[in-house]
Amino acid sequence: MRARPAAPAQLQVGDALDAVVELGDGRLEPSVVAEAGELRRRLDERLARGDGLTVAALAGGTGVGKSALTNVLLGREVAVEGARRPTTSQPLAGVSRHTDVSDALLDWLDVPERHEVGDALPDGLVLLDLPDHDSVVASHRATAVRMAARVDVVVWVVDPLKYAREDTHAGPLADLTAHAEVLLVVLNRADELPPDQLEVCRTDLRRRLEAGGHGQARLFATSARTGAGVDELRSALVELAERRRAAAARLVADAAVFGGRTLDHLDTAEVRTPDVDDVLAEVLVAVDGHRAAAEAAGLYRLETARRARSPLARALGRPFRAAASNLLRRTADGPPPRTATVEAVESAMLRAADVGRTSGHAHAAMHQAVQRAASRSAPTLTDAVARADLVPRPRRWWKVVSILRLVAELVAVVGALWLAALAVVDWLRLPELPVPHVAGELPWPTALLLGGVLARLLFGVLTRWFARVGARRHAARVRRRIEEGLRRAITEGLLAPLQDEIDAQARLRAAVQSLAEAASRP
Repeated sequence: MRARPAAPAQLQVGDALDAVVELGDGRLEPSVVAEAGELRRRLDERLARGDGLTVAALAGGTGVGKSALTNVLLGREVAVEGARRPTTSQPLAGVSRHTDVSDALLDWLDVPERHEVGDALPDGLVLLDLPDHDSVVASHRATAVRMAARVDVVVWVVDPLKYAREDTHAGPLADLTAHAEVLLVVLNRADELPPDQLEVCRTDLRRRLEAGGHGQARLFATSARTGAGVDELRSALVELAERRRAAAARLVADAAVFGGRTLDHLDTAEVRTPDVDDVLAEVLVAVDGHRAAAEAAGLYRLETARRARSPLARALGRPFRAAASNLLRRTADGPPPRTATVEAVESAMLRAADVGRTSGHAHAAMHQAVQRAASRSAPTLTDAVARADLVPRPRRWWKVVSILRLVAELVAVVGALWLAALAVVDWLRLPELPVPHVAGELPWPTALLLGGVLARLLFGVLTRWFARVGARRHAARVRRRIEEGLRRAITEGLLAPLQDEIDAQARLRAAVQSLAEAASRP
């Protein structure tokens, strides 16, 4: 029998499970990812076998009358009844007639015992009798749990003695909170209670079902001995089989329960993509960018002092020139910028991204994403500082100051030599040389010496002031170049991978949310 095209809800569930499997690695518990993969495989395998058959299984505890109820529904005794417990050691199936489709479906369910019951069941319904979920035999319990998780419709059978047991409501039924469409609860052996007590029992059972999240499940009161309520139960099963949507509804409900359970454990704190300026402020410290800018200012002042020196001062200071040049070269070439360690860059990113708000596997995944990005980007960040040219380009005013200084020095030298000549003439008692005056009693030699010295001092003060201003501007330019390089490296190497991780976690959260809401979609 050909399967109908998958409904939108089934397609969405399949896509969401694929997303959980793909994105959950490292972001969810491995067991949760494995469960999503198992759900996806079961969805594919069950729907591949079509929805022409609806598999309903009678499940429940020991002695509640599942086998007797199965025989009544099938119209013949195919399940063993008796005082020996447990009486059902393996699942058995009743079908109207054997077909390739029914055999393939029962092979997938691993049900070896099969009975053909003719018109007692409609063609679209397969009825199973499962071992007891509370059997003393461990293999029976495991089979009951496995089969109850794979069938399309669960008919949970209780009796007046065991309907309130905690191991029922907190056990097998606890995972069927989204299965109202494919969960039927049967209060069997109803003939053992008078009508008034039966109503009290039904009311209490309904209350317990509502408390456990099964308020929408249909409840039937039956008696396998008298046949009371069996026709209503059979009609409900036939209706589900004729609608041919129980298989898909069961799978969608399983996915909804899985999604709701997983959603409760997902980290709800959304990690923001940090602003590049916030990261830049942290990374500048990590790569020692502030030291590089300060070093650039020092180089500017040193280069100004060297270039603005007059030729006369350079000539007189020739013995010290080699030492100064070596000092400049050592300053320009080193010490090299501090290498950005992965740990420093990672810490800067974590602080800027405020990753500490996350927890659990999401926290670990975010840390790993930041660490990978930091490991790849650390050399690039260091290069952004190393590539910044700290040595300033020659300035035209340096040459002007050098010439002015030379002029002042030459004037002072002329004045000093003139005064020296006058002193020699006076010492040798030679005829006095004529000395012109600038104004009043101030002779020219003295005026030249004092004027040259004062001018030289003034130019020195102005040079140092301009050097400080120029050093600040040069340091600002170097800092801007460093920040531009770092900004590009941060955007491409740090923020982009972090945003990818944030997007992946958002898609994972959306996929889990979609699964949690699957049962509410048509």
